[in-house]
Amino acid sequence: AYNCLIHFYKRERAIMSFFSGLSFNQGTNPGFQKTSEQFGACFEGIECENVAENQANDVKIKLETCYNWSQIIDMMFGSLEYICDASDFEDDLQDEIKDWLASVDGWGLLFTLLPFEFQQYFLLMYYHINMNHQEDDISNEDMFYRIKAMYESETQGLPFSDLIPRVEVKLLLMIGGPKEHERRKMLLIKFNGSNFKRIAKFSVEKKRLRRTLAEIAAEVVGQMVEDSEDLEIPETLKEVVSDKIGDADWVADYWLAKF
Repeated sequence: AYNCLIHFYKRERAIMSFFSGLSFNQGTNPGFQKTSEQFGACFEGIECENVAENQANDVKIKLETCYNWSQIIDMMFGSLEYICDASDFEDDLQDEIKDWLASVDGWGLLFTLLPFEFQQYFLLMYYHINMNHQEDDISNEDMFYRIKAMYESETQGLPFSDLIPRVEVKLLLMIGGPKEHERRKMLLIKFNGSNFKRIAKFSVEKKRLRRTLAEIAAEVVGQMVEDSEDLEIPETLKEVVSDKIGDADWVADYWLAKF
């Protein structure tokens, strides 16, 4: 009986490792925070739309306790680092998330977004491939591509990419409420599934970096000019001023909306 228990435990661990980001109640709970050099982010939770309340609560609990949102936050940071226009940022992050969902790294989240019947279908594929290759050491990436190929074969060429839901990203100002701050915005990522919508909410705060005399001086200049190329200063300083111009624009969005 002990050997059976060990075998079951190893099998369940292998399954969870295959569905990247998923775990048994070890996900990133609301309040989870992560930082980069320029930004800080906090996972605020999940909302559901177009679904019965009891089902919405079940989905909310699972995505708030059993999924690790760190990779999504890292993608947010990467796109935010070069943000000039909110609309362009939203489009770029939407495309990046859709491409990521189609990869082995995004497979765990994509699996949770699929209808229950599809989840059962892919689990059966997983067990089928495992049973036929018990002696082989199949990597998660190899397993993913085998399942993807099997799906497209059994559906007579229906592209795996058709399973990926429409993704919408919205970067919103936070006016009012306990989290209101000139440097903080709300980022919503909507996953529009065939059955209902899941919305992942993150608050994002742009850090005020004043680590050197150059950054302190550039902050003042950045509030007074619109383009660092207009300044007769060394090229190395133009990059610092450009960052501070973006910083001033980020804060100005808040004050323009508030008043």
